[in-house]
Amino acid sequence: MVKNKDYSKKLSRFVRILNKLETDGKVSTRSLAAEFNVSMRTAQRSIEILDQAGFPLYSTSKGSYSFMPGFSLKHMPLSGEEASLLAFLCDVTQSMGGKFANSFKSLSAKAVMGGNGASPYHAIPTAAARRDCPAMADVQAAVEECREIEVRYSNGKVHRLRPLKIIYADGFWYLIAGKKGKADFRTFRMDRIQSVEPRQENFQPPKNFMRKLAQGTSIWSGTDAKREVKVRLRVSPEAAEFFHAAQYLPRQTIIKTRRDGSLLVETTVSHFMEVIPVVQRWIPHVGVVKPRALREEVRRALRQYLRRV
Repeated sequence: MVKNKDYSKKLSRFVRILNKLETDGKVSTRSLAAEFNVSMRTAQRSIEILDQAGFPLYSTSKGSYSFMPGFSLKHMPLSGEEASLLAFLCDVTQSMGGKFANSFKSLSAKAVMGGNGASPYHAIPTAAARRDCPAMADVQAAVEECREIEVRYSNGKVHRLRPLKIIYADGFWYLIAGKKGKADFRTFRMDRIQSVEPRQENFQPPKNFMRKLAQGTSIWSGTDAKREVKVRLRVSPEAAEFFHAAQYLPRQTIIKTRRDGSLLVETTVSHFMEVIPVVQRWIPHVGVVKPRALREEVRRALRQYLRRV
């Protein structure tokens, strides 16, 4: 009975937050905490779950959030109650991890964006970020129209590109784009694009790229369309609870829990840089079991760092 009441409270909270975002244009964790008589952390957690469920949110100021410009619940093929249930399912599948969490990502993309990845962004730009990237509006239009562009980069080179997504990572905006007849994709710093010339040709975004991007956790996800490498990591007992609770890697799957509490975690990546920052962040609690090439690359980077400090 207690669990049923808790579930009901969570669903009601998601309904209320989504309605406030839709009608008032923004919410704040402070006002939500007061309205629901919960802690600020619980209110913040509710916002995080909505974001992880696929609702495009961005922070307008500290503790305040809005939907991405142009997004509305009216455009979704779901009622307000169904949208709230989607957020609730996100919370449940995250606790289950592995395939359930990955399956939910695919489900939420179809429900929130109608299955077509309607937003040109894989993260939400702020006004300041737009000012740092003068070509942002032209690139955004090209992504939305699936139109080829010719860009002049800061090194003087001119590239004919098929722009796919604009991504915010580590303080910078990047364009992920392909080239006609090429299977792999490249990333371009948006602030280094000096000019954009739209071309007449349109293109069809590759489905495999969009799938990998949705499952990915970094700007490197899906950049090499032909390459898929299975990676196995060893996670110490001290870090195990974090890997149970969160997805740090694309298609992260816990394949074994050892008696001492340590984990064996598997993932499939197209670029080692999808894994290396995670390993470096969790040193000494995460180590590479395989492939050997990745293990050697991590060791080489660590040796270079130790020589400099």
